[in-house]
Amino acid sequence: MSKENKLEVLKTAFRKHRVLDIKKLSKIINTSSRSTIFRYLRELKHLTSYTHSGKYYTLPEIAQFEEDGFWHYGDISFSLRGTLVNTLEHVITMSESGKTNPELEKYFRIRVQESLRALLQTKKIAREKIASHNLYLNPNSSVSAQQIKKRQTFGSKKKLPSWIVAEILIETIRACSSSPQIEDVMKRLKKRRSSITYDQVKQVFEEESLEKKTLD
Repeated sequence: MSKENKLEVLKTAFRKHRVLDIKKLSKIINTSSRSTIFRYLRELKHLTSYTHSGKYYTLPEIAQFEEDGFWHYGDISFSLRGTLVNTLEHVITMSESGKTNPELEKYFRIRVQESLRALLQTKKIAREKIASHNLYLNPNSSVSAQQIKKRQTFGSKKKLPSWIVAEILIETIRACSSSPQIEDVMKRLKKRRSSITYDQVKQVFEEESLEKKTLD
């Protein structure tokens, strides 16, 4: 089979299965050579998952990235910024109020501690103890100071009653959007003549990390 034919066979397989690993790719083009497989993948400008230790691959035309720069296929995830480390660095350094480990794991859908440690060792991010949590920050001291200030302001807000939080989350889910916006939730609440305010919705969005995010 010629190189061009093998590339077409791979494209067809990706269109059918959407995501493939080395074992399946090996069977498709009938080779046990990893270097040969990766040579073909590079020709196709493949994408590598940031989950599962980069075990899975797809093609740019198949991945359906959301506005936040992620594409999740089952429990397999891809990022527009490629690796987990690169994406973590961007999310943390661009965050308005820094990020805690639980927030990051909720956002990325996987454990991130080892990657955070690597970023700290190379000084690509910084870390400060805020209350009972480690807060991961931009390594630039002037930027991190603003992140900490924003976090402290955020932390000083009065806790909302559970029924208000529940109503907001229910309407967020009903909005059926992968990147929910405060305005959309407010419209739904107003239709129900709810007394919940914009500031209360905004607080829940911040506390639950629901705010619209991008990896631009």
